[in-house]
Amino acid sequence: MSPSSSRTEKFEAIDSAEVIAAWQSRFDMPGEAFIGFAFYRRAQNIWAFSDVDLPRLSYEAVGMRMMSLKEKPWKPTTCALQVFGRHARKNTVALNSEQARRFMSGESQDLEADVEAGFVIALFQDQVLGCGLYSRGKLVSQLPKERRISVDTEGDL
Repeated sequence: MSPSSSRTEKFEAIDSAEVIAAWQSRFDMPGEAFIGFAFYRRAQNIWAFSDVDLPRLSYEAVGMRMMSLKEKPWKPTTCALQVFGRHARKNTVALNSEQARRFMSGESQDLEADVEAGFVIALFQDQVLGCGLYSRGKLVSQLPKERRISVDTEGDL
């Protein structure tokens, strides 16, 4: 998509109940976690913004990109998980220091976890690190390249 064509796509308000239901289904988050937010769709992305009516203007971005609909199933963004992920009651993976280091470096790792296959929330000491993809005993870090950090193997996170 060229930059000029992205400007022609409008942000359309969408039913909050649909977005909340998706997050509740995947992560068992209470609906109260989303109070004060409105949701907008632009192309294949859902954005979260303060629950106010936007004036009819052209926007490049609005609020926080929350999820991508390009993939099936939808993919939560790392930013959204860092904001809302603390409310999750399922499909979370608690990592130890070495596992967290590997996750933050963008590495994949063998890991047994009691979660459903698909996108999960990676945690270290109850803090959300970001999105992982879990299947058949393997956790694949979904951290964007610009958010990855390398830590030497001797250091702790």
